[in-house]
Amino acid sequence: MQELDCVREGGLLLLTLNVPGKKNALTDLLRAELQKAIADAQDDASVTAILLSGAAGSFSSGGDISAMTSDPKVARRRMAILHDIARLLIAGRKPSVAAVAGPAFGAGFSLALCCDAVIADTSAKFCASFGRIGLPPDLALGWTLPSRVPVAKARQLLLSGRVVEAEEAGALGIADEVVEPEALMETARRWAADLSANLPGPKGHLKALLALDTLDRVLAAEMEAYIACLASQEHISAREAFLSKGKTRT
Repeated sequence: MQELDCVREGGLLLLTLNVPGKKNALTDLLRAELQKAIADAQDDASVTAILLSGAAGSFSSGGDISAMTSDPKVARRRMAILHDIARLLIAGRKPSVAAVAGPAFGAGFSLALCCDAVIADTSAKFCASFGRIGLPPDLALGWTLPSRVPVAKARQLLLSGRVVEAEEAGALGIADEVVEPEALMETARRWAADLSANLPGPKGHLKALLALDTLDRVLAAEMEAYIACLASQEHISAREAFLSKGKTRT
C-alpha cells in the first residue's frame, strides 16, 4: 500500500506523507518511498522544486517506534535511508519547501528542517521529542537546527524536548513564515516558485557547497550515537513503556 502521495503541478513535485493512522510516522515503507521520490526528482530536469507536506492535519509524528530494533545491522540500514533523504534535501539539486500543519515531532521535526524553507500554519507544533524514548536527534537535526536558531537556543530545545508552538517557531526562525491554515499550501507554493526562479544549474552546486564537510561529519556521529542509544536499557525501557500505552510513534 502506497504511503507517499506524489503529484505534479508543472515543475513542482508535491510529496504528501500519508499514513494518517500513525499521524504520518516515518514507517519503513514511507521512508523508502520518500527516498526514491526525492532521488528521482534530482535527475528529472522537469522538476524545479519539491513541496513536502503531511495528510490529515499532521506533518509527521516522527519515527515508527513499533518498528525500532536494537539489532545494529537493521538499525544502521534503516537510519541510512533517513540519512540519504537528509542529504538529498539539504545538498541536492532541487529547492525544497516543507508545509507544516499539526505536529512535526521527532524525525518529523528533523525532516521539515532538511528543507530549504519551512512554512507553518497556526496549528503547527515542533518538538525534538527523541529524549522521551532515550534516543539522540536524527536526520541531521543537530546540523539544521543550529543553522536556523542560535546554538544556545538549539541546545535548549534539544535538551528539553519542549513543544514549540507555531508563533514561537516563526519568531525563532524555525519557520520562515506562519500563516492561517487555509493559506498554508498556496504560501508554500509561492516559496517554492521563488526558490526555483533562477537557472537550475547553480542551485545544485550552491546547496552542496553550503553543506560541504560538516553535514557528513554530523551524520556519521549521529549514526554512532543512535546505534549506541538503541542498545541502552534506558531506550529499551522507554520504548516498552511507550508502546504499552498503545502509542506507536514519537
